[in-house]
Amino acid sequence: MRLVLRMRGKPWWVRRMQTCSPAVELSAEEKLRRLVNAALATPYYSRRENAARLLAASHLQELPVTTLRSVLDAITDFENPKVPAARGLFRPPFATSNCALLGKKLRLPEGVRELDSNAFGRLHLSDTRMLAAAPAVLRRICAAIEARQLALPQLCEAVVVLEGIEEGALHAGERDLLWRALGVPVFEQWLGLDGELLAWECDAHQGLHFNSDKADLEVVDDELVITSWSALRTPILRMGTGWTAEIDKLPCPCGDARPVLRQITMHKHSLGTRQAHAAAGA
Repeated sequence: MRLVLRMRGKPWWVRRMQTCSPAVELSAEEKLRRLVNAALATPYYSRRENAARLLAASHLQELPVTTLRSVLDAITDFENPKVPAARGLFRPPFATSNCALLGKKLRLPEGVRELDSNAFGRLHLSDTRMLAAAPAVLRRICAAIEARQLALPQLCEAVVVLEGIEEGALHAGERDLLWRALGVPVFEQWLGLDGELLAWECDAHQGLHFNSDKADLEVVDDELVITSWSALRTPILRMGTGWTAEIDKLPCPCGDARPVLRQITMHKHSLGTRQAHAAAGA
């Protein structure tokens, strides 16, 4: 596949993408064209040198990797003001009648309620059966439980760890911490900058299934590099994630043929940036 993205005036694909229904399943070319159109509306990609590079590329891999540091240091430069603030759909690993989601602004299915990340004390002795939150919030919940300041007697289904560029990921050994404090199965999910679900852990617990229909995954210098086709509020082409992982393309025991990410860890070259970002959000 070879795409020519050079622009003269207002090309046909810009007009077409502005009117294309989001319910229509787009081809690979249309996904890229729509993402380029959204990117050109951001402060970062609208700069002359960045726009010229973007429009001159004949395919995605000709574009440079956008480093994690540049994203975290100036996230508003990558936001498209023409698109409303995004709220991805939260997808529990299975149906639940009572799930509490803390600290994330997502669209919620039936049976899920949203709480502020600082309001987890309201869960004390509640009938919450499933819990979903970013790693930092779950660490605080585990600390409160181990200090006997919080009890979740009805929690019996699962804990969903919402990871991502902004949320961070579990550290080594923290799955054991969650099991010890909460006593329920752990399901990790990887969210994009618009809250879209990029990868999820299935019942087999063999890794995270990468959503290859919704995003492009590369490995550049051992670092995972992502291009999310649906992130039109924060459109970043070839974004470095700061993570490394083993990619297994064999079918998972659950039967899903999507590639599986295993042993996700912080990339050594991004360690300082990730730590600085985590400290700033503490």
